[in-house]
Amino acid sequence: MGKRFLTIALWGLVAVFIMRTCFPSDSENPVGDGGPQWKEDFSQPIASDYPLVLENSKVRTEWSATGASCGRVILKEFSPALDDEGQELVGGLVLYDAAWVDSKAGNTAVNYRKRDAFRLIETGDFLMPPDVESGVKPNLDGIVWDVEEDPSSGTLRFTWESPQGITLVKEMTLAADGYHIDAKVTAIAHDDIARGRDLTFALGTGGGIRITADNFYPNPYVGAGLREYGELESVDFYLADGDYSQNRAAMERWTASNIPFVVEGSKYFLSIIGMKGQRGFQGAVAETLFDDLEATAAIMESGSQATSIDPTSPFWKRASIHGNFQLHIAALDAPATSEFRWYIGPKDPRILTSETYGDMAEVVHYADYGRSFFYRMFLTQYIAPVILWIMSMFHALTGNWGIAIILLTVVVKAAVFPIMRHSQVKMATYQAKMAKVKPQLEAINKKYKDEPQKKNQETMKLYQQHKLSPPLGGCLPIFLQMPIFVGLFQALRSSILLRHEPFTAWIGDLAEPDALIDFGGPILGFFPFSGVTSLNLLPILMVVLWIFHQRSMPKPTDPQQAQMHKMMAFMPVIFGFVLYNYASGLSLYMITSSALGIFEQRVIRKRWPVPGSEQAKALASGDK
Repeated sequence: MGKRFLTIALWGLVAVFIMRTCFPSDSENPVGDGGPQWKEDFSQPIASDYPLVLENSKVRTEWSATGASCGRVILKEFSPALDDEGQELVGGLVLYDAAWVDSKAGNTAVNYRKRDAFRLIETGDFLMPPDVESGVKPNLDGIVWDVEEDPSSGTLRFTWESPQGITLVKEMTLAADGYHIDAKVTAIAHDDIARGRDLTFALGTGGGIRITADNFYPNPYVGAGLREYGELESVDFYLADGDYSQNRAAMERWTASNIPFVVEGSKYFLSIIGMKGQRGFQGAVAETLFDDLEATAAIMESGSQATSIDPTSPFWKRASIHGNFQLHIAALDAPATSEFRWYIGPKDPRILTSETYGDMAEVVHYADYGRSFFYRMFLTQYIAPVILWIMSMFHALTGNWGIAIILLTVVVKAAVFPIMRHSQVKMATYQAKMAKVKPQLEAINKKYKDEPQKKNQETMKLYQQHKLSPPLGGCLPIFLQMPIFVGLFQALRSSILLRHEPFTAWIGDLAEPDALIDFGGPILGFFPFSGVTSLNLLPILMVVLWIFHQRSMPKPTDPQQAQMHKMMAFMPVIFGFVLYNYASGLSLYMITSSALGIFEQRVIRKRWPVPGSEQAKALASGDK
C-alpha cells in the first residue's frame, strides 16, 4: 500500500509540474503598485538610426547620439532559428532590437514609447523638470548628446551640458573579446545650485531581447537580484503576461536598497546590468511593453490591420526593467561616478563565470532551476548542472549531443541498478511471504466480510505474527530517478548548449521537437489538435517502448499491486500527450531508458533472476 501511494504521488507531482510549466498561472506573477511620478513627453524626437558602433569578434552593438543608448545588438557567432526565413546567417543573430518594442509613433493613450537598451533616464526633476501644469517631463532619451569615439580602446563617450551647470557623461567600453560593456555614468557640477544634491537616475534593459516561442519556457522575463548581508539571497522574477493597465506604464516591484543587478532574459539569452561595488541599485522598476514583432506577425498572418495599440491587446508580452541609482554632488568640479557592467549574450554558465561577473553569474541557476517550488523540491539547481556537466563530457568525447544523452541514460541506469536490484530482492521476499499467508488472509476476509473493523484488526495481527510490511526501500529507485528526470527536463528545455544541435537523420535540433513531417500549421483549430503542427516521431516511439516495457514486466499477484499496475498503464499515454511538442532530446532519453529497461527484463533478469521470483523458480527447475 505504501509503495503504491508513493509511486502514484511522485508521478502525480511530476505530471502537475509539467502541466504548470506548460500553462503557468497568472497568480505566479503578482504586479506591484507604483509608476512614474510624471508623464512622458512624447513630443521629443527619439533615435531613428544607430550609426555609432562598438564591436569585437563576438558582438556588435549599435548606438545613437540621441538618447546615448543602444538600439541593436548582434551576436556574430550565433544564427537565428533553423526555420526563420529572410534572416542573414552571415551577419549573426539579432539579439536585441529596439524596433521590436516600438509603439508606432508615440501612443499617448497608453503612456508608452520605444525603449532602447542601456537607456539612461532621470527619475528626479532637477536636470529636466516636468511642466508645472501638465506634469509632462522631457527626458534624456530625447537629448542629442555630444559623442567622442575611440576605436582603439573600443570606447564611446557621450557628454551633455545641462542648463543647471551639470556635465553629464556616459562612457561605454566594450570588452576586447567578450559579451560585456563596462560603463561609467558621471556628473560634474559647475554651479553652486547643484552642490549637496543627489541626482537620481535609472539604467534600463529596454525590453527588445530576442525571444523563443515555447510553451514549456515562457519568455521573456525580467528580474532583480536581492542581496542580504552582503550576499546574493535570491533573484525575484516577473513574467509579462499581457495584463496591462492603461493608467500606468510601469509596475514598481522592488524597493530593496541593495540590488546588485537587474536582468531581462529569454530562453537562451540574457541582458544583465550590474552595478559595481557593494551598494547596488536603490530599487528597480519593471515595465510591461508591447511586442511589435509578434503583433506584426499575427497581423500579417490574419490579414487584418491595426491602427493603434489597444491596452487590452494580447501582445503586451515584452518587459523591461531599470535599476535606480544616485550621484551625490559633494563639491564643485568634483566628479560623482557610478560604474556598471552590462552583459548582453548567451545564457551560458561557461561564459557567465563568477570570476568575471560575480553575482550576475547566478542568474542562470535562478532563472532555469530556482523559479518554481517543484525545481527546489527535486534539488534541480544542483542536479541539472551535474547532468549538463556529464553530457558535456560525453559530447567532448563523441562530438554529438544525441549520443551524449544516450550515454548519460546508460550511466543513470547503471548507477541506479544496484539500488533497484536490492529493492527487487526485498519485494520478492515480501511477495513470497504474502503468498504463504494468502490462504489465511482469504479466510479472514471471508469470516469477517461484514465486520470491516474486526477484519482489519485480525489482518494486522496476522501481519505482525509473520512480520509482514511492504518494503519502503522499493520506492527508493523512484525517489532517485525523479530528481534526475526533472533535472534533465529542465536542462534540456533551457540550456543553450543544445540549441540547434543535431542528432542524426531528420533530427536537426535536440532542443526542439523532431518534426519528421512539418504540417505548416495546426492540423485542427481546437484543443488539443491546435498545438499539433508537425508529426513528431520520437514521442510516439517513446510511448510505444514505454508500454512494451510495462507489459514485459511480471504481472503482480497481489490484488492491490495489480490495481496499481493497471493505473500506471495510463502514464505513458498521458506523458506522451503532454510531452509531444517537447525537446527531442528528452524523448531520446526516455526511449533509451525504456530500451534499457526491456533489455534488463528480457536478458539480465533471465540470466541473473531475482531470488524468489518466478524467473528464479523457472531457472531452477530448468524451464527456459
